[in-house]
Amino acid sequence: MSQTINLHDDPKFARVLADLDNIETSLLENGKLVELTGTVASSVTIEFGIWGEGKEEEPSILIRVTTPDDLYVDADEEVLEDFEDFVIFELEEASIEWSLEVKEALGDNRQVILLINGEEV
Repeated sequence: MSQTINLHDDPKFARVLADLDNIETSLLENGKLVELTGTVASSVTIEFGIWGEGKEEEPSILIRVTTPDDLYVDADEEVLEDFEDFVIFELEEASIEWSLEVKEALGDNRQVILLINGEEV
C-alpha cells in the first residue's frame, strides 16, 4: 500500500471522492457539524492522508473542521465521539461499493484523526 495517495490524480478514486463529498454534505445537512462547532459558519473536509511526524507517521483518515476566525468552543466528549462515529459508519457503508483495487490501495488500518482548526482533538 502506498502511504501517499493523491485521490484527485487517479480516476479509479472518483467514487471515493464523490462519497467523501457526500459525507461532508451530510454532516452539514443533518446538523452534526453545527452541533460540534456551535456555528453554521464552519466547514468540514474528509481526506485520506498521513498523520504524525517521523516514525510516528501513519496512514490516516483526516476529518478537518474549520471554524471562522479559529473560534471553537470545546465540544462535549459524547458529541465528538458521535461525530467521528458518524463519519466512520458512513465511510464503511460507502466502501462496500468500492472496488477491491481501491480498497487495497487505501488500506483498512487507518486511524481516524479529527482536527479542528488544525488542532487534533
